[in-house]
Amino acid sequence: MTPEQLMHSYLAECTLHAKVLDEGLCDVREWTPILISSVINKELLRILDQIAYRFTKLQDSMGEKVLPLILELAQEPISESVTFVEKLNRLERIGAIPSVEKWRRFRVVRNALAHDYPDDPELRASAINRFVEGAADLIELFGQVNSFIAHHFPLVGRME
Repeated sequence: MTPEQLMHSYLAECTLHAKVLDEGLCDVREWTPILISSVINKELLRILDQIAYRFTKLQDSMGEKVLPLILELAQEPISESVTFVEKLNRLERIGAIPSVEKWRRFRVVRNALAHDYPDDPELRASAINRFVEGAADLIELFGQVNSFIAHHFPLVGRME
């Protein structure tokens, strides 16, 4: 497969994750913001699990596949030994992502949700609310990255 074909495939994968993630965010809006006194019922838990899964899949697919391939398509020579942060710095410099800090916040949001906080309902509610906001931000970032790719690598969009 050519890099353009790979990117087309990766974007299709990310688009599916973003679409299902967005649907989950629409479903969870009736309960947000989650309050300390909120009861986490089975329906809400199902939706939060779906959002968490799709958030993780979208973030991983972007970070492991799409973002590194942008550097290859842009012919940005980068050693395989460089850290992911160095790759992010290069992606920010060429305009593929708005900021490295924004990407780093997704890791913080993801880690916050991994903790259950069963003895602290206030922390639990806060973590869920930050996660829901972060999920919406990740979808927005994917849209920005997708626009960058469409603008700079038009062959990717013409794959069938």
